[in-house]
Amino acid sequence: MQSYRKSLPPLDTLVFFEAAMRHQNFTEAADELFVTQAAVSKRIRQLETWLGVDLFERAGRRLVPTEAGSYLAEKAGMTLDYLDQALRTLKMPERPTVRIACVTALGAFWLQPKLKDFALSEDACLLNLATADDLGDLLRPEHDLVILHGDGRLPGWSTQLLFLEVLVPVGTRDVISAVQAGEADGKPPLLNYPRLAPNWIDWPGWIQKTGRTEFLSYPAQLCTTYNQSIGRALKGQGLALGALPLLGDEIDSGRLVPLDSATLSTGKGYYIAWPDMRPLGGEAERLKSVLTRK
Repeated sequence: MQSYRKSLPPLDTLVFFEAAMRHQNFTEAADELFVTQAAVSKRIRQLETWLGVDLFERAGRRLVPTEAGSYLAEKAGMTLDYLDQALRTLKMPERPTVRIACVTALGAFWLQPKLKDFALSEDACLLNLATADDLGDLLRPEHDLVILHGDGRLPGWSTQLLFLEVLVPVGTRDVISAVQAGEADGKPPLLNYPRLAPNWIDWPGWIQKTGRTEFLSYPAQLCTTYNQSIGRALKGQGLALGALPLLGDEIDSGRLVPLDSATLSTGKGYYIAWPDMRPLGGEAERLKSVLTRK
């Protein structure tokens, strides 16, 4: 079998050399590497013998690199940095971190409280949460768990339904009462938002699918995000489209009130997904069990 690494010296000599070069002192390099000063000196001599050139000029305690030493230091330092980076990427951490990604609205209103309860429980583990609405940002291979909106069909990913989506107009009690009473000034603005995905339903889509054409005469107000539309509804500034049970806490507490008999089942849902390419670790399995618990 042919070997392609015969031209390399013992790799530990490069580690000792790189440390000595940075400190330009054998004793300080030894302290960093938790070895004796004699061990560092021995490894440098071994490397110099292997190369057939001096790497340092000895001037008392101070080391002065030769031209060959300066050249090798640049290359060796870069090589060890690349190797360290690769090994850190592959090495399993002592305490694995569960990387979970979630669509923005669900993260703000549904997931965060559940993660807080999980973090305070006996099942707690290290978590890294990312929120995004772009499918490509969510379905990254490094994510252990992903929670997203759709129909649950994701090639290369296993999915489990959390809940089906039901859209209903929501507002404060005063706003809903005004709408129900049909008062002349009971037409609060419809708090709309940009559709960031084809399967999102906004106010025009909701009106079309429900046939509630009376809302066509309501003024509209465009919000920057879906979350902002809910925030303005909580302040009594208009009607928002609430996704049930995403807003369960806000509705149960009475901060938001749904408009009766105005629900739309979209046929979509919110799903938790995990990649087929690798098995879930024990920590990720525990978190998934908590999030899927009815």
